[in-house]
Amino acid sequence: MPDLEADFAAALRRAASALGAREGVEPAVEPSGQPEAGDLSSPVALRLARDLRRPPRVIAEALADGLRTEGLAHVAEVTVTGPGYVNVRLDDATYAPAVITEALAREGQTVLAQEPAGRGKVVVEHTATNPNKAAHVGHLRNACIGDTVARLLRARGAVVEVQNYIDDTGVQVADVLVGLRRLDFPPPGDLDPFDQYCSRVYVEVCRRYEVEPALLEERRTTLRAIEAREEPVAGEARRITARIVEAHLGTMARLGIRYDLLTWESDILELGFWRHAFDLLQRSGLLQHPDAGPLAGCWTLPLAEGEAVEAAPAEVEAKVLVKSDGVATYTAKDIAYHLWKFGLLGLDFHYRLLQPGGPVSSASTPGGPGPGPAGFGRAARVVNVIDQRQAVPQRMVREALRRLGHVDQARALHHLAYEVVALSPAAARTLGIDTSDGRSMYALSGRRGIDIGADALIDEAQHQVAAKARDPETAHLLAAAAVRYYLLRFGLNAIITFDFEEALRTTGDTGIYLQYAHARACGILARTPPLPAPDRAPRLAPPERELLKRIDQLPRAVAAAAETLTPSGLATYAFQLATAFNDVYEHTERIYRLQDPVERGFRRALVDATRVTLAAALELLGITPLRRI
Repeated sequence: MPDLEADFAAALRRAASALGAREGVEPAVEPSGQPEAGDLSSPVALRLARDLRRPPRVIAEALADGLRTEGLAHVAEVTVTGPGYVNVRLDDATYAPAVITEALAREGQTVLAQEPAGRGKVVVEHTATNPNKAAHVGHLRNACIGDTVARLLRARGAVVEVQNYIDDTGVQVADVLVGLRRLDFPPPGDLDPFDQYCSRVYVEVCRRYEVEPALLEERRTTLRAIEAREEPVAGEARRITARIVEAHLGTMARLGIRYDLLTWESDILELGFWRHAFDLLQRSGLLQHPDAGPLAGCWTLPLAEGEAVEAAPAEVEAKVLVKSDGVATYTAKDIAYHLWKFGLLGLDFHYRLLQPGGPVSSASTPGGPGPGPAGFGRAARVVNVIDQRQAVPQRMVREALRRLGHVDQARALHHLAYEVVALSPAAARTLGIDTSDGRSMYALSGRRGIDIGADALIDEAQHQVAAKARDPETAHLLAAAAVRYYLLRFGLNAIITFDFEEALRTTGDTGIYLQYAHARACGILARTPPLPAPDRAPRLAPPERELLKRIDQLPRAVAAAAETLTPSGLATYAFQLATAFNDVYEHTERIYRLQDPVERGFRRALVDATRVTLAAALELLGITPLRRI
């Protein structure tokens, strides 16, 4: 089926050109705000008035005359309204069957909206939970965003590789190792998940730092040993982090989140990625090594050539690539990692398979599977899903690429920033936090033990929906839908003020509402014998016309969400589609009461097209569509 909005815009361009308009005019086309005027509308005549030196209304009438000779598919009428709006009204009789046929043909398709050719492989990095504690709801938001972005890009035909960066040499790993070695902490019980046990160790060791300063020196010594890959400390850290990462993978799998490659920071160090990147930066003359001031003895990368080191504290810290004690910073290792991501480093990992069907993991020694004929990395585009607090380090990585001469790659590195998850006062009180100060939200803090565990949230969601579900597996899928949708429906710039009641609602703008709509469509089809779909639609009720428009919008909604990397846009579309379907169900004659076989055949086909379309939207959101609840 043709893209009616694109065809309308193209016809307007041709008509404008025939009137003498300059080249490059892009007519804006959108659903009409006045249904009585038409289905699609454009104000392009208002934009052309200065160029053509004619009143907008006169231009609009001329454009409409041009469009009437075009014979646009499924257009019944071209009108002009207001000061100069050009509108088209669709022909329901041909438009409706075409929409339904197109929707039913999409069942089982993986590419729903074609991406512009020649854009190459996309590496999407997300999750990157520090492997020192259990994942919490903030990590879930990151992973749900990244997983949905990857699904959207694949739905446009892109080759996508999903990576999860394991920061197994950072200071928080040293914290847990110090806690396990030096604190008299009870060992984990048989039923005590290791990642959650380490969360408690981490909270306790952070508390003890405040009263036992000697432990801070132990932390520094441990961190240097991990960075230098000194045994037995480095091996012990790797064993601990491997167990925690295994737990993280299990947590994310509960929401359908999986990865193609796990990249370990320790492998970046052991294989010399950072040393090689450091040499490149030094030879290019990009680094500074101050011998006085707050950054004396550090290797730094200024944000601009000749820039002084004085700046805001966050930017000063981000500029440091090697501290005065010789320890490379996170930003330094990230620069090396991104040179590898784009295939610019000249070095590669070894690889191993964690488990059959699981992700491939980077390795520092040979012996595992090869990277495959296409190889890992070597991206044309990179999307990093990292919260907005990491904006400065991400800018440093981009600047390093640019200053090394990799201008195209710097432009192709996209930081998909999002706001954090905080606690509502009610959620904070549930966790035992004093809310007497009356704040509207309370920040999460893994260091202080103030968070909502990802597994605990999923467990609670499953417990709350269990009574509504036919079996435990259905309850699990409903809970996953509730959690994923809640974390995706907010815009990336919105702080989610987490509230248990709001997150686990089963009505309204929720994942469970979408599941019920899909199950309703499946139930109607199961109870209605198949009938041939008519070649021409009968007279449509307003709710049916609205539903057809929503069905028709799927490829455009997918393309827009993928192009702008905004999962919330797809969530909004899915909710609008489900609402439009429920409006048809509530405000038109029930299908089993329809006596006319043409009307009944059309309505059944419309329900089936809704089922296929809603299932596609749900799967892109990472939600498994349910046929029965």
